[in-house]
Amino acid sequence: MEKLRLGVLSVSNHFIKRVVLPVKELDNVEITAIASRHLSKATDAARRFGIKQAYGSYQALLNDKSIDAVYIPLPNHMHTEWTKKAADAGKHILCEKPMCMDADEARELVEYCQKRNVVLMEAFMYKHHPQWIKVRDIIRTNNIGSVQYINTSFSYNNPSASNIRNIKEYGGGGLRDIGCYAISVPRFLLDREPNRVISLLNEHPDFGTDVLTSAILDFGNARATFNVSTCASSFQVVDIVASAGRICVHLPFNTYADVPAKITVETALGLRVIEIPPVDQYGLMVNDFANLIINNEPPSADEDDAICNQKVLDAVLRSSQSQSWETVS
Repeated sequence: MEKLRLGVLSVSNHFIKRVVLPVKELDNVEITAIASRHLSKATDAARRFGIKQAYGSYQALLNDKSIDAVYIPLPNHMHTEWTKKAADAGKHILCEKPMCMDADEARELVEYCQKRNVVLMEAFMYKHHPQWIKVRDIIRTNNIGSVQYINTSFSYNNPSASNIRNIKEYGGGGLRDIGCYAISVPRFLLDREPNRVISLLNEHPDFGTDVLTSAILDFGNARATFNVSTCASSFQVVDIVASAGRICVHLPFNTYADVPAKITVETALGLRVIEIPPVDQYGLMVNDFANLIINNEPPSADEDDAICNQKVLDAVLRSSQSQSWETVS
């Protein structure tokens, strides 16, 4: 296999806005098909972006034996159904985060794909960006001492009642959409799981989705905190404070692809700003996904990572109901 032949389930705004163009620049991937429940929508996207085949149903695309893998940017509540159907069709799967609605579902899905011998990757694109590799290397090599706390702030303002992120039964809400990053980051940097969590959650009076969620994650000798909101000004930052220094990731998640990324590092020697040359993290993610399949390379993150992240997310939701600490099982 010289190129991974990729099909896309859904003409989503996320795919069009952030994914299609960087993937078309890759040497090891070809987007060969796109599907929508409305054929005209798939046909229009195929024409605009030079995709060979358009399908009027997701299953029709999965029935195409020439396709090696699929990218699933569907609403959260549809991930499990279509990941299983893709696995049944023998397709490798890159699924948008969060991969499932709860940890039991995530565990079931991982095992389902393993039994069918297909690769399953959760699409946390930030892990593939060199700025995050640099941050983790600084921590791992003890350049700022032992991490004491990590704080993540992430927000945007989305008042639209018809937007899928504001529909509760679709898996909408700030915690699943952006809180999953705030949970993933400290796990990624500390390379371990929190023991327990405590949280507060505010719901929208009409949508019923969480619009402001705050939490403390207890990692024993370190803590992580976060505030995520879908009713606040667009803002995002991650601060890592350690015993001998600190790091600030200024644009941690929606990192621009056409300007350098910047992280600030401060130690006893002084403060420095590190610039990372422009890269497209979505292209890097799909490139790494393709290499897993083409070169039979080991995953950059174990499939169990999706289960573990969901366990923490579930505990945050439980804590918002119990109003007390909840153990991460």
